[in-house]
Amino acid sequence: MKTKIGQIVNRLLQAIPSIVGIVIISFLLTRSLPGDPAVYFAGAMADEESIQQVRVALGLDKGLIEQFFIYIQNLTQGNLGISLNTGVSVLEEITTRLPASLELTFIGLGFAILVAIPLGILSATKPGSFIDHFTRVLVTMGVSLPTFFTGLFLIYIFYFLLGIAPSPIGRLDIIYLSPPHVTGFYTIDSLIANDMETFMASVKQLILPSITLGIFALAPIARMTRASMINALSSDYVRTAKANGLPQGMILVTYALRNSLLSILTTLGMVFSFLLGANVLVEKVFSWPGIGSFAIEALVASDYAAVQGFVLTMAMLFVVVNLIIDIVLTLIDPRVSIDN
Repeated sequence: MKTKIGQIVNRLLQAIPSIVGIVIISFLLTRSLPGDPAVYFAGAMADEESIQQVRVALGLDKGLIEQFFIYIQNLTQGNLGISLNTGVSVLEEITTRLPASLELTFIGLGFAILVAIPLGILSATKPGSFIDHFTRVLVTMGVSLPTFFTGLFLIYIFYFLLGIAPSPIGRLDIIYLSPPHVTGFYTIDSLIANDMETFMASVKQLILPSITLGIFALAPIARMTRASMINALSSDYVRTAKANGLPQGMILVTYALRNSLLSILTTLGMVFSFLLGANVLVEKVFSWPGIGSFAIEALVASDYAAVQGFVLTMAMLFVVVNLIIDIVLTLIDPRVSIDN
């Protein structure tokens, strides 16, 4: 147990250089954005003097090194700056919008797991069969089609043609009020408030965008499940279990799937991070008020503070998710060493 605790502490320490690199890269990337924010916010009719005044107000008149140290000082105080596009604190914008993105990502990942893992298991148990070929076609389509195309296609079919999906205008239809804020997840907050009508409305709004994300996530999960299951089913312990006459279901679940979960869990961590990035386009298609749509608006306006906050948040989430996966793998599998 002490060895595992030491490994976890060591992994936490190893994450520090990654965080430092993230801060530096996010600062430099935003400074390389095309356009001059001072010109954008001064207006098309502004003269050079007005533009210079705006540049001084934004701190853009200082050298790059000085700007970086000011940024670090503000960051240690929890100050991510003010979004010039909205006039609101970047930290407040991210805190408000991040739950919307996470809720969509979790539901999309859940849909992908429910579909991909059974398909992967069936493909592994019946290689070369119809279900195996169907799975290959489905995952190829999922990874090949852009998320925005999949989203628009689903809207066209289920909203415009069939009329069974709600309008893609965000987290709730305009006739509903947002539930009292507790977690920021509308589904959870509406359940806490015992408001089943708002809960069902929020679930309906989640269906199409979460399916769009889920289809994108099907391929890596299904492929890893299939490969891990095939490897497990050909192992000595499965052959021994079959020789002892154990039921097929017990062999699949207790022996093959259980020993495949480590590889699947690792893949899920990576897929979750990818889905956070894919959210950017999906949120724009479905008018979802998450951090992805916030980032696009900030990029168009060359809003340094907002873009820095978005990049920093996404990168930190990626580090945290992978750190959690590493720790979980270390705790549940004695063969995994974080030092390796």
